[in-house]
Amino acid sequence: MGLFGKLFGRNREEDRPELLPAIERAVNAVEPRLKQTSGYPENYQKSVASALKYARSLAASVPGPVALNREAYARDTFVHALFPAVDFVTDAFSTSLAVQDYFREFPDTDELYALMGMRRIEKTISGVALSGELIQHDVLQKAVYFTSHTIENPAPTEEQAREKVALSFFDSLVNKVKRRVEARRQGQLSQLQEKNLLINRLRAADVQTRPELEKKLSRMIATMQSDAGPLDLNNYLKDFEAVLLVPEQHLKLIQTPIKLDSMGIRRESVEACPTEAVLFNELIDFDRRNWTVTMVHCSKMQNENITSRLEKAYRQLAI
Repeated sequence: MGLFGKLFGRNREEDRPELLPAIERAVNAVEPRLKQTSGYPENYQKSVASALKYARSLAASVPGPVALNREAYARDTFVHALFPAVDFVTDAFSTSLAVQDYFREFPDTDELYALMGMRRIEKTISGVALSGELIQHDVLQKAVYFTSHTIENPAPTEEQAREKVALSFFDSLVNKVKRRVEARRQGQLSQLQEKNLLINRLRAADVQTRPELEKKLSRMIATMQSDAGPLDLNNYLKDFEAVLLVPEQHLKLIQTPIKLDSMGIRRESVEACPTEAVLFNELIDFDRRNWTVTMVHCSKMQNENITSRLEKAYRQLAI
């Protein structure tokens, strides 16, 4: 059984021992000293199990895999919408560090499955439109295109690729726990700096301003003492539960249907674009940006071709 099956398997009796490495992974990412506190790892089982289950479900719901090759670019409306030209399909793979590492690990293969993410951009442009039998010029239109194509979690099979995707989703949720802790820690550092500033002002204060500054300093010290508790190691569990027990509030997929013509122009009517709407899936809050994502399958892609394209790109940069 692979890592995905071990961590996200449905057999509860098998899940309990497999939960331990996931708990350790999460705690190491947030604060390794938590392993020395009482209640570890038992106190973290519920929240980590919740996040693992959700990550598994989310990874399974990512659409695809879609084939990425020249034939697919010609016949698949979705693939055609993702890339401005057919050569960009190969470029997305040839510039991916994850793909390069994959081919070093599997040098004899020419096939992979992976998660592809990209930024969806909508830009208002002036174009031409057909109204009945009349051609209208300077019509405001929305062009839809995609940039920053990123290939992640490549693997020889779809199941293995989704294993990696699920684990990356889990890590993203854990990172949000870490950010909660860091934000609170930064808040305390800001309070400390403000307290030191007040102390310096108090030292130079005259008789008239001293009483008010002393009151401010007293209130600040009281606030800092009340806020000191949440950064205690025994209170980190609240941060885990705040995120991992409600993972859908921190990471989700949203499906957006968009009608596009062959030029990538967004159309609203059937007359303007008789084809079906293309469904794009947005991964919300995976990192600091939202990504359009899909699982992809690429075959008949020799490692030598990628190497030659990289060498060509380097030569162009050197000119």
